[in-house]
Formats: sequence, C-alpha cells, structure tokens
Amino acid sequence: MKMLKKNPKVVALLMGSLMLLSSCSEDDDVATEPEAEILPPIVLDCDSFQSNNSDAILVLEDIGEGVDYLIDCVVSVEVDLVIEPGVVIQFANAAGMKVKEQGSLNAVGTQSKPITFTSASETKGAWKGIITDSEKIKNRFDYVTIEYAGDDGLTSNSEPASLIISSDSYFRLNNVSIKNSLNYGIAATAYNYNVEINNCTITNTDIPIYTIPLVASNISGGDFTGNNTDVIRLTSTGVKSINESQTWNNLGVPYRMASDLVIIDGAKFTIEPGVIIEFEDTKGIEIDKLFDEGSAMIAEGTPTNPITFTGVTKAAGAWSTISVRRTTSVQNKIDNVLIEYAGGAGAGGAIEMWVDPVLTVTNTTFKDIDACALFNKYNPENPNLTEGDNTLENVSGGYLCGE
Repeated sequence: MKMLKKNPKVVALLMGSLMLLSSCSEDDDVATEPEAEILPPIVLDCDSFQSNNSDAILVLEDIGEGVDYLIDCVVSVEVDLVIEPGVVIQFANAAGMKVKEQGSLNAVGTQSKPITFTSASETKGAWKGIITDSEKIKNRFDYVTIEYAGDDGLTSNSEPASLIISSDSYFRLNNVSIKNSLNYGIAATAYNYNVEINNCTITNTDIPIYTIPLVASNISGGDFTGNNTDVIRLTSTGVKSINESQTWNNLGVPYRMASDLVIIDGAKFTIEPGVIIEFEDTKGIEIDKLFDEGSAMIAEGTPTNPITFTGVTKAAGAWSTISVRRTTSVQNKIDNVLIEYAGGAGAGGAIEMWVDPVLTVTNTTFKDIDACALFNKYNPENPNLTEGDNTLENVSGGYLCGE
C-alpha cells in the first residue's frame, strides 16, 4: 500500500516550480523569497481507503496552504488511516465518511496546525459528516475542526450529527471544535461505548450532544453554548439505566433527560454542585427499580452552587418524580438542591419513597410541585428518612405524605 496518492496536476506544478527556482541567476543582486503557491486539492477516489484496494492510502499529508484533499462521495475507511497535522479535507455536498469496523481514524493535529473537515459550500448540513463503527484504540481526534456537516443519510440507526458514534465504538475526542452542524454536533445513543470527550467546543448546532448516561459521565471541560438549545440531551433507550458508578460534571449547560433515568445494580450516581438536570415531560428518576438495594444518588450542592432538578416545561407537574425504592445505601443524599415543576404523571410527591428506603433530604427547596414534597408509599412514615431545613414554595400536596 502506498502512503499518499499523488495528483498528476500537483506533481506537474511542483516540478515547474523547481525548474523556475533552478533557472534563477546566481548574479541576481537581490534574493527574493518565492511566494508560497496554493496547489489545487487532490481529489480522492471513493475507494481510496478500502481494504481491497492495493493502492489504498494509509496517511494523508499536509501538502501546503489551503484545501489539501477533496472528497465527493461517501468514502469507507477500512484501513488504519492517519491524518497528519494541518490537513484540510473538503467534502462536496452530500459527501461523508464511514469508518468501518476493520478500520480506524487517527487525526491528531496541534494547536498551531489543526486538522479540518469542512465543506465545499459554507452551509449547515452541506455534507453528511463522519460515522464510526470501529472498536480500535487508534480512533482519536485531537485539535480537529468539523464544520458545516450534520446532514441525514449516513445511518438510519441514529439521529443525524456531524459525528455519529455507533455501538461498541472506541473514540477519544480532545480539543475538538464542531460548528455549524445542521442537527446534533455528536450523536452516540446506542450502547457499549468506550468514549471520552474532553475540552471540546460545540457551537451553532441544533443541540451539541445527544448520548447516553455512560458517555455523559465521560464528558469533561469544554464549551457547549451558542447552539439552538444549549443542553446535553440524554436517552436511556437500549440501556435503560445507570448500572455502574459515575459522576456528572458541571459543564455549564443542563443535562436533559429524554427518558427515565434508572439507577440500579449498586451503582453510585454522583452529581457535582451546580449541575442542572432537566426532564422532558413525564420523565423522572428511579433509584433501585426492583430488588437491588445498594444503589445511591449523591446530590450534594452548596448554598451558593445548588443542584437543580427541573422540567423542560416550566409548569407544576411537568415531570414525574425522584423515586427512591428499597435502597439501603446510607449514601443516598439530597442536600442544597432545588426541585421544581415535579409531581406529575401520577406521582405522589416530588420525591417518592417505596418500601422505606434510606434517604437524607436537607436544605432543599421544593417549588411549583403538583403533589406532596415528600411521599412515602405503602407506609404513612419512613423510619429511614432523615430530613430537615427544607423549604416549600407552591407545593399543592403539602410537605410529607404517606399511604
């Protein structure tokens, strides 16, 4: 396999430039630096990265100023492709890139020489974007920009996005900028991921990230503002739970639950101070859904940086409840928290307790609740509840109820 497919036009231009330089007279009084010539981009064939191509490209080099390569189809990457710092790849309208299971994509730029995936026309969704199905640890983006992507059509199993990460995939994203996406910036809504998203910036998209709770816990740093809706949208479809311990960091934008958040199998779910979790209508949280008794939610804010559970719809009863069931973990704690717009979908309270779970609720404000603040199901009181210094504002059912 060769490293770089040469474009005859590029070779001719380079040879001409060398002949021109060699013909300069040694007696010239003034030596002048030749201006850097912007070479035309190399047009990559649709089979450039396919494993059955004996001339498949393994490395894309930076060949000069401007656009280095042009892709005018949806290419399949079936080799271990390396993109070097400074490379600019331009995609024609409706073009894109699919990283197959047997391939990988390693694009590691630098702060001064980022790698850019862009469009022939500066329009949102001009090209489809990138999708990966690869589990290889070589998959990595560092100092990479993806812009004007996010059109539909790369797959029917995911929401459209500039970068779609399929189930079982491995990827490390560091210092990545995604902008001007027609839909999501990143979509990773399947299962069995090994994905980290660190210090990334996603702006001027519909929603920056749509993913699952497991991936949400591996997002750190970055800027996710300046979009149509500045949230990290989460779904548990196909996963249905937090089943391993994790922490959600304060990313400066809310986490938005598009499905119920279920914490099981003894997992410890820790929420950093200042985090906002908002629920789409009728959604909520369940801790220890059936007979797993060791799971816990640790939501400890501070007086100046509380944790907030709220609804997308700002009306009493818009979302359901924080349902704490059976758990015997002493780590279950809600402190310096604001809970608002809960108590809907038949819930007895903003916090609903089943079978006397161990729970501490202190320094918490219940606001605009269409039920009780605290509700104990099956018993009039919960002997394992520690509560105090809580505040009620417009709570229709009162403070503590039971049945």
